Amino acid sequence: MSKRIFIDGSINSELCIIATDGQEINYFDYSDDLIASKKNNIYLGIVSRVEPSLQAAFIDFGSEKKAFLPFDEIHPSYFKIPHNEKLIETKDDKNNDAEEEKQNRKNFLSFYRKYKIQDVIKKDQVLLIQIVKEERGTKGAAITTFISLPGRYSVLLPNNSSNGGVSKKISNPLDRKRLKKLHDGFNLPDGMSIIIRTNAISAEDEDIIADFNYLRKLWTKIREETLKSKAPKLISELDTPIIKVARDLNQRSVDEIIFSDLKTMKEYKKLESEFSVNKNKKITHYKEKLPLFESFGIKNPINSLSEENIYMKSGGYLVINPTEALTSIDINSGRSTSEKNIEITALNTNLEACEEIFKQVQLRNIAGLIVIDFIDMSINGNNNKVERKIKELFYKDRARVQLTKISQFGLMEISRQRIGQSVYETFYKKCECCNGNGLRKTKSIIFHNIISLIKNLNSLDKTDEYEIQIDKIFFQENKVELIKRVKALKLKFDVKFIELEEGLIHKVFEIDKKVLELINSKSKENIIKNNIPETNSEKSYRRKIKKKSIEEVT
Repeated sequence: MSKRIFIDGSINSELCIIATDGQEINYFDYSDDLIASKKNNIYLGIVSRVEPSLQAAFIDFGSEKKAFLPFDEIHPSYFKIPHNEKLIETKDDKNNDAEEEKQNRKNFLSFYRKYKIQDVIKKDQVLLIQIVKEERGTKGAAITTFISLPGRYSVLLPNNSSNGGVSKKISNPLDRKRLKKLHDGFNLPDGMSIIIRTNAISAEDEDIIADFNYLRKLWTKIREETLKSKAPKLISELDTPIIKVARDLNQRSVDEIIFSDLKTMKEYKKLESEFSVNKNKKITHYKEKLPLFESFGIKNPINSLSEENIYMKSGGYLVINPTEALTSIDINSGRSTSEKNIEITALNTNLEACEEIFKQVQLRNIAGLIVIDFIDMSINGNNNKVERKIKELFYKDRARVQLTKISQFGLMEISRQRIGQSVYETFYKKCECCNGNGLRKTKSIIFHNIISLIKNLNSLDKTDEYEIQIDKIFFQENKVELIKRVKALKLKFDVKFIELEEGLIHKVFEIDKKVLELINSKSKENIIKNNIPETNSEKSYRRKIKKKSIEEVT
């Protein structure tokens, strides 16, 4: 089956990228001017405020929200201290093994304990910063001054000499020895280090060297741009969708890349000359009138990636539910009954689900805590097979991943590093109708809420007529029952229902805000009246208990 990458930039403000293996989508990325990612971008920022209580600074980098910079993410070169103190703390930081790395970490922490942020960082100071976590809700971006430049086979740390070496994920001694030898031959200047990534295992030495040279050139460009810029300013974008295609996708296995516009194709070709990618693949400019994806029979997943149920070939299916705390994935056998033995059916469905889970996590960019509820298996060896399968799949993940064993309840927990926004954050917002819980109120609870409102009106001791605006369709369907319940209250005032076809946004009924304010005011009066004050003996007893608990703590 041919492996293709389709890049649709026919609309100026957006870019959609889909990679396929035959007709199966295995990579999806989307960028729009309104939701462009800032993660990994490098900015020249200004210290807008130093906060001693947090031991952090807030940085203006051109966004509405100020970015958060913890003290231990500030490089010592920015400290307002004698230059010779900076040199003492940084000159011996290079490490080549785990023991040295631990020692360097201790030295790093002890160095920061010597100082307070308010003594060494000043307001209006200019810093070169990198976005670590994007803005979320009311929180500003999290940033660092320890820059990292990701390449295809390596990561350059231009101002951090304490974290270089070969990736810990590479466990084969022969691979480590080869890559370590290559790493030591780079002749890095003082204060700079490089990490060899897991991708380098299958790469040729010349490709890794070419990747390193690209990163050195990139850092030189960033420095030159920084020196001639005035803060706050964007210096470099490191994770644009087109850069990620050239850098992160397995180019050697790609047969063809198809572009819908010349501008994006030219941008890619410039990057192709920088990265060591497969020059033998076919690059095509699509010129037909029919949209690119439709012409090749590809269903754009932008609308399907929020679906809860994902069906597998065997007839089993996954149910994916994102929540505030975690994402749950439930596996069901569904129509998967081809095996006579229940245990074999469970094992085969779970193994198939592992493939689909990995694919969906990548496509949806799910991060944080993921809890998978596998179909129960009674044989421990089968649990081990499923654990091995999912570990093999997530080993290929660019994000940092931690996995647990399958528990006695059939649950596996996965912690996945956030490397950008998920599709839920990018394309969706909380539903105003259900307040994001995915549930609509039944007739029973709506009746209860209307009657409760009318009972509150009764407490106002007025004989006026009150108007309640109500959805026309709901009222016509339930008029008899609703009127019956209102009459049963034997009210001293009239209630008039005003039927509305429009105007009640995401509500079934509502009443005038002034009337609601009167109800709330009356309610507060009753609470004060019915709240029995403490006696002197009760106050004395409460003070003694509080004093005793404080003494126990101290």
